[in-house]
Amino acid sequence: MVSTTEGLECLIFQGLYHINAGNPRRAWLTLRRALNLGQLMGIHRKKGSTIPGGRQMWFQAVQADRYLGLLLGLPCGSADLEFEPDENFQNPNVNVDELFNSKLCNIVGRVIERNQSENSQVYTTTQNIDEALEQLHNDMPTGWWEIPAFIPNDGSLEAVQIFNRIMSEMWYFQVVAILHLPFMLRAPKERRYEYSRFSCLKASREMIDRYLALRRAGTTSFCCNVVDFGALTSTVTLYLVSIMESETGGESQAQRQQKESDKAMVHAVLKHMEDLSQGGRDFVATQSVSVIKSLLAIGSPGSPSDHQTGNLKLTIPYFGTISIVRPPPAEQNEASNLSYLQPFPEQSLPMGQEPTPQSWQGSYTPRSPGFTTQTKMPMISFSSCQFPNLSCQQPQQIQDWSLPEDNLFFDSLLQTDLEGNWIY
Repeated sequence: MVSTTEGLECLIFQGLYHINAGNPRRAWLTLRRALNLGQLMGIHRKKGSTIPGGRQMWFQAVQADRYLGLLLGLPCGSADLEFEPDENFQNPNVNVDELFNSKLCNIVGRVIERNQSENSQVYTTTQNIDEALEQLHNDMPTGWWEIPAFIPNDGSLEAVQIFNRIMSEMWYFQVVAILHLPFMLRAPKERRYEYSRFSCLKASREMIDRYLALRRAGTTSFCCNVVDFGALTSTVTLYLVSIMESETGGESQAQRQQKESDKAMVHAVLKHMEDLSQGGRDFVATQSVSVIKSLLAIGSPGSPSDHQTGNLKLTIPYFGTISIVRPPPAEQNEASNLSYLQPFPEQSLPMGQEPTPQSWQGSYTPRSPGFTTQTKMPMISFSSCQFPNLSCQQPQQIQDWSLPEDNLFFDSLLQTDLEGNWIY
């Protein structure tokens, strides 16, 4: 029965259900089955398929497969979508939202290919993909990116259209953040990556803005676990940079205002997550509250927290592992001054040489005049298993400190994937 048009449609709906429920791996398996069946039925051909609604079903399956591939670090299951010459944003008869999602889908395929590649020219590839994303952003009509002042929550067609557009925008900014995330923490050491840091932060802010707009509108029935998860990863990204720059000094008035704005964003997300976690049914929101509070405690030494060591190792499946440590006190290890001042070798590359995939693992070590062992600034390391060719281990220099640390494992999505029926 599943080999019929109705069966294929049900299979795609099942995959989308698993995405909304926060079961990314089960969703991936379901949608891969839908892709294979769709190819056997011929709906992947732009011309020649006579199945009613076949092209729309194929697009839904491809889009969901690439979203999950980006999240799980898996390759694409199909070729790029094809476009007719008249399918462009200048054509008044074209569905702008649908064309945007189709073009973004193809760009996501390029990001996935970069993540799977062992090519040494990874940063050049990143720059080319960024240009394509920027061009897509600029191609959209004036006002398309504006967040509506009012989001209806009445189940009307208008409400669904507004929600779908905001979700498309959130997906776009999530792609931008993932594209630049591997290079973000290298920016303080190598200025060539400063643009990646800026782009990652801007995308995270834009995504949080839209998440908060949905939550303030009370669109609880629309939202799903992966939306909350995306908001969490954006919040973590935003606050990591805030911790990195917390005591570097020399900030302008605009930078201080931006930092306060970012902090207000983090607390706003925390408030909404706390509201969602009431009753203990929303496991993603419940663990998100714990993660955000732990980061806030790390960024504010001396604040009350369940994590007392001042060091934190945070593992978020489908995102990465973050290690935040503080230097050992001088009385414990007098030699730690030198190791803390420069615990990682400077691996700056000449401007003509591209970083290798192994250099994607980022670390940040604050250094400034007058720096001493009494400084409370943490050292941050990030590694991600979204990129299969990267080492996902904590840098050896951090391990060598042998400091106590609090381990926090964000396993909400992982646990939901491990439970239930895996028979397909």
